[in-house]
Amino acid sequence: MATIYKDGEFVEESWISVDAETGTAVRGDALVPQTLFLAEAATWLDQDGRTAVLVEAGDDVELLVPYLDGLALVAVDFPSFADGRGFSAARVLREQIGYKGDIRAVGKYILDQVPLARRCGVSSFDISKPEVLKALKAGEWPEVTKYLQPVGTVDEIPEGTRPWARRSQRDISVAAE
Repeated sequence: MATIYKDGEFVEESWISVDAETGTAVRGDALVPQTLFLAEAATWLDQDGRTAVLVEAGDDVELLVPYLDGLALVAVDFPSFADGRGFSAARVLREQIGYKGDIRAVGKYILDQVPLARRCGVSSFDISKPEVLKALKAGEWPEVTKYLQPVGTVDEIPEGTRPWARRSQRDISVAAE
């Protein structure tokens, strides 16, 4: 069982992680690495249970376009808090491909990255770090109101004369008070 944080609530889910050894012998809800999924996509999409794809750092998410409608979710791996490729994969899925389904962050992200991942299109979080779980259960949410890169998934306004700088709409009401 994994603890999932989505829409401000915690739920428990069970996905069976697939690897090269277990392969298509897995029955039930399967979380399949992208490389294994693409090798036998039709088999995975016809299996009993739901299918989700795990996009690992460096995977080309555009290869999933023909299959996105058949997936329960796309999990994006954050192999280290210092590795930003998960943010890029989520943005490509949301902004360039237009994926409307659940994008789940998995891996070794830290609490400070949760709002930034949401901003990039991540809609749920598989929480493996106890400190992240504890902070979210306590209602902690590290708010970031100024950004150095625009995204297409949230409403923002330009910050000053720099076209790449943005600030949150919420920042306006705070500044006016």
